[in-house]
Amino acid sequence: MTVPAACLVLQACACALLAAAPAQTISVFELPIVRAKYVALEQSIQSAFREGRHADAERICREAIQLIPQIPQAYYNLACAQARQAKPVEALASLKRAVEQGFNQAEWLQQDADLESLRQDSQFAELIARARQNTGKPQGLTQEVKPRAVSDGVALVTESNTGWDARTGLFHVFFALPANPVAAEKRADSQADPVVRGQGEIGEQLRRWFTEGTAAGNAGDFYDNHDGDHSNLAVADYPQITPIEYDAPVKKHGYHLGLQCLFLFNQVTLGNSSMANVSGPYWRSMPRIAYADPRRLAILAAQYASNQLYAYPEHRDHDPGHNGPDGYGDVYPTNSPFVIISQGSSGSDQPFLRAIACTLAAFRPEVKKRLTEQRALAPTLQLILRSCLSSAPQAADYLTGKAHPSVFRGEDLDVKKMIHMAHELQVDDLPPQVRLSVREEDESVVGRDYFEIGPRERLFDSPALIARVGCSTKFNRRLVISAEESRDPNGRQLTWHWSVLRGDEQAIRIRPLNEQKSVVELNIPYHERRPVAAGSPLESNRVDIGAFVHNGKYYSAPAFVTVLFLDDEKRTYFPDHRIQSVEYKAAADGGNYADPMIHTVRSWRDEYRYDAQQHLIGWTRQRGNQTEEFTADGALVTARDAAGRPARARSVVYVPIDRQGVPTLEQREGDEILVYEYASPEDRLGRVASREKVPSAAKPEPAVGSR
Repeated sequence: MTVPAACLVLQACACALLAAAPAQTISVFELPIVRAKYVALEQSIQSAFREGRHADAERICREAIQLIPQIPQAYYNLACAQARQAKPVEALASLKRAVEQGFNQAEWLQQDADLESLRQDSQFAELIARARQNTGKPQGLTQEVKPRAVSDGVALVTESNTGWDARTGLFHVFFALPANPVAAEKRADSQADPVVRGQGEIGEQLRRWFTEGTAAGNAGDFYDNHDGDHSNLAVADYPQITPIEYDAPVKKHGYHLGLQCLFLFNQVTLGNSSMANVSGPYWRSMPRIAYADPRRLAILAAQYASNQLYAYPEHRDHDPGHNGPDGYGDVYPTNSPFVIISQGSSGSDQPFLRAIACTLAAFRPEVKKRLTEQRALAPTLQLILRSCLSSAPQAADYLTGKAHPSVFRGEDLDVKKMIHMAHELQVDDLPPQVRLSVREEDESVVGRDYFEIGPRERLFDSPALIARVGCSTKFNRRLVISAEESRDPNGRQLTWHWSVLRGDEQAIRIRPLNEQKSVVELNIPYHERRPVAAGSPLESNRVDIGAFVHNGKYYSAPAFVTVLFLDDEKRTYFPDHRIQSVEYKAAADGGNYADPMIHTVRSWRDEYRYDAQQHLIGWTRQRGNQTEEFTADGALVTARDAAGRPARARSVVYVPIDRQGVPTLEQREGDEILVYEYASPEDRLGRVASREKVPSAAKPEPAVGSR
C-alpha cells in the first residue's frame, strides 16, 4: 500500500466500502471533527502493513470507512490488503472502485509491491490506463457538490454546495453566478445599481468608469465576514458585492468565526476577521495562528492562489516594546503576501476592506476576467496595495522594506492611486508572478546543532514563501533559491531582483549563481534583535529577503525568504564564528518572550569546547547547580579514560513537559550507550567505536560532571 506521503492522510480516511455495511450518512461539517480519528487509524493501518498483519489492516480500514466513505485512496489501500491475503477478485474490485472515485496515482499502482499478485491479470493494465486518465482531475472531496445560486442577494454555505477534502482539511464551497450579472442597461443607469455608493472623489471616478464600461465593478465579488459581524464591511456601499452567509450546521461548530482557514470558495472573495486570542500562553492575532502552523500556512497559500484575500488586525503582535505589557515588538515568525494585516485592533481592518473592494471594482472587465482565470487576482491586489503606499512614495521604494512590512497602517493607504493603477492595467500587459523553490540548504542536526523535540527549522515552503526558524547554533545559514519558475502571463522576458527587506544589509550576502540572477545563494548570519528599520521604535528578530520579477513594465507581488531567530536565547560567537556559548532562558525564568508554537522553551547554559585545531569536541551544560558534559555527537558523558576524554556516553532525547500551560523542553536519557576510541594521545575528538542498546529495564548510568 505504499503511496506518496501526500496521500497518507487519505489512507486514514477510509480503506473499505466494498463488502462492508453501508456507512451511516454523516454531515460534511462533522468531518473535520472525526479527522483526528483518521490519524490514529492511519497509524494503526501503517503499523499493520509494516508488520504483515494484512487482515488487521483490512479490518481497521473498514473502521475508517465508517467515518468517511468515498475517498479514492480508501479502495486502493483495501486492494493492497486483499491482494496480500490472496484475494485477487476482491482486490481488483477494490481497485476498480478506487479508479472510479478518481484515484490517479498510476505510477504507484504500477510499482507497488503489495499488488504484485495482480499484475498478470488483464484488468490490472486496464486499471493503470484508467488511473492515468484521471490525472489532473480533482479527487478527495467526500461528496458530489453542486454550485448553489445566489438567492436574495446572499451566498449561503450549505451541505449541498460544500465538499470536504481530507487531504488538506479544507471545505470547498461552490457558488453559481448568473450568466450576465451586470446588464448593459444597469451600467448606463448608475443610480439604479451604482458600483459604489458615496466614497467621494473615488466613488465618482468608479461610477464614471463603470458607466462607460471600462471598469468591471464588483459583480462576481463575494464578501466573507468571519467575526460574527463584529467588524463588517458596509456592503450596502458596494451593492454589487455578494455577502457570504453560513447555514446553521456551519455555525453550530463555530466554523464561521476566527481565522478563515477552513473554506476555499470558487469565486473571487474578500474577507476579514477582527478577532484575536487575548489570554493564555497562546495569545495571538489570527494571522499568527496560521504563521506558526505549516498546515494553516498552506491553506492561506491556497486561498491566495484561488483569488481570495483576507484582512486581519495585528492586535498585540506588532507594537513597540519588549516582553509587554504595552508591546512585544514584531512577533510574527514570518512575513507573507497571503493576507493583509492591519496595525491596530478591532476595526483597523476596515480601511483595507474598502480599499480592496474599490480596487476590485476598478479593474477593466477583460483584465479582471483574465486575472481571475489565471488565479492571479490576489497577487495583483498585493502588488497594487504595496506599490501605492504613501509611506513608500518613490518607485525605488518597492524593492525596499518600506513597501513590504509585516503589518500595514491604514493611514498609509492611497486608495485613489490604487484604483488608478488597477484601471491602467491592460489585458496584454499584466504583472508577472515570481515563484520560488529551494535548490540547496545547509542541514542541521537535532540534538547536536540545536535542541528540540524534533526538526523545527523548516517552517514552510511554497512558491511565494520560504520560512525558516534559526534554531541552529551555526553562525551562518546558507540556502540556494531558484526563481526560474517565475512566469509572465503574456510571455514577456523577465528580469530577477532580490532585496534585503529586513536585517543587516551589510552582513547578508545574496550571490547570483547565473547571469539572469534567477538562482541565488543566500548567506544569512545570526541576527540579534534589532529595529525593523533605522530609527524605528519597533524591533524584530526576523530577517526578510524579497524576491521579485519584472516584465519591463510591472514588478511582481513579492515572494519572501524569511528567517526567525529566537529572542529567548543569548549567543556568543568567537571572532571566527565558532559558537562559544548559548544561554537559554524561558520567559517564566526572566527571559524574553518566544512563541511556544514555534519553539519549545528551556532554561540552561551551554559552553562549547574545542581542541587545538578548533574542532568541536563537546559542550558543558549548566542548569542551576547541575553541570553535565556532552560529546560533539550530543551524547551525555558517563565515563572517561585515563586522559580525561569521554570513553562512554548515553544518548539523549528531548521531550516537552507542561509548565504552567507552556511546553518546556526536558532532557532525558536515550536507549543507546556510545563507546569512544581515540587515534592517538593527542586526539581529543575521537570517534564512536560501537553502540550498545540499553535494556529497557536497565538503570541509567550516572552522568560524569565537568573536570
